[in-house]
Amino acid sequence: MAVTLNFGRSEKKAIKNLFSEFKDLPTKTPFEEARWHAWECTVTLYSTGKLVIQGKKEQYLKNFVLGEIAGEKEIELGMDEAGRGENFGPLVIGGVLGDKNRLRELRDSKKTSNIEKKKKIVLANALATAIISFSPEFIDSARKRGISLNDLQAKAFKAINFALNSESKWPVLVDGTPLKGCN
Repeated sequence: MAVTLNFGRSEKKAIKNLFSEFKDLPTKTPFEEARWHAWECTVTLYSTGKLVIQGKKEQYLKNFVLGEIAGEKEIELGMDEAGRGENFGPLVIGGVLGDKNRLRELRDSKKTSNIEKKKKIVLANALATAIISFSPEFIDSARKRGISLNDLQAKAFKAINFALNSESKWPVLVDGTPLKGCN
């Protein structure tokens, strides 16, 4: 089993400090910054801030890391899209509002292999969710009127941000990247 947690680049130093007491392992790829053996698990920190925990006690170690690194509750709105038009079905855009520390296992949908597991994380931890779906027929009609897929996507992101974030102005992430000008 494996658990993947996503941290910002600025949080990597805290992760390295947290694991400094554990046995160092050699890295295997140029994208890995560090590897450790901890509590019957292999822990790999990538340059992107992704932390992968693999082993018998991955859930225990995940809870340990989140308890040590997480800090105070920090609300964020994460948004992502899937599908890009008539050849692939609908264009679906979703948003999840919640405590960033309870949703660290979520990633860009194109990099997620176990969607059911991620759905359970969202259902258990989200404060609010929103989904907008454009059918292929709607997309065709919009294109005939000069509206591009990027235009539709931008409008959907704005609508979700307005619906879930209009009063509190929490930070917004799109595909895991902070969106400037939305908060």
